[in-house]
Amino acid sequence: MRMEAGLDTGPMLLKVTTPISADDTGGSLHDRLAEMGPPAVIQAIAGLAAGTLDGEVQDDSLATYAHKLNKDEARIDWSRPAVELERLVRAFNPWPICHSTLNGEALKVLSATSAQGQGAPGEVLSASKDGLIVACGEQALCLTRLQLPGGKALNFSDLFNSRREKFAVGTVLGQVADAQ
Repeated sequence: MRMEAGLDTGPMLLKVTTPISADDTGGSLHDRLAEMGPPAVIQAIAGLAAGTLDGEVQDDSLATYAHKLNKDEARIDWSRPAVELERLVRAFNPWPICHSTLNGEALKVLSATSAQGQGAPGEVLSASKDGLIVACGEQALCLTRLQLPGGKALNFSDLFNSRREKFAVGTVLGQVADAQ
């Protein structure tokens, strides 16, 4: 883009696009954009040198400020709809990683999908090798990759085999009392 006095203002000289798929994470999108950037810069420099680039004026009414992410934004609010939480988990992977609590301990959620189910927000509805089903404000979330304190990130099937008792039906994730 051509630089102007404002923050991220000025006409766009060249733009490239990429679709965002339902299984993209913040990390996979970052990596794809990092691959697309260098060829676009080379193309833009060549176009500037040849005088063939016409700027496309941006619509300032569509602009929003994107603040720096912080870890607190990644805390899972189980009262939110499952579809929103699924997107949040993908967006905050690999950083800052979505998190909650389980029986007073930190629980990182690295992968999840929407699921069917109803219950109190944060309530474990079922646990199997396929995942940990947790009730949300609307529907449920199937947690498929987790990290417990002091451990490495594991597929839920591996955690289920070794720590089945931690994920009993009726356990509630993210309780305020858990955080103390």
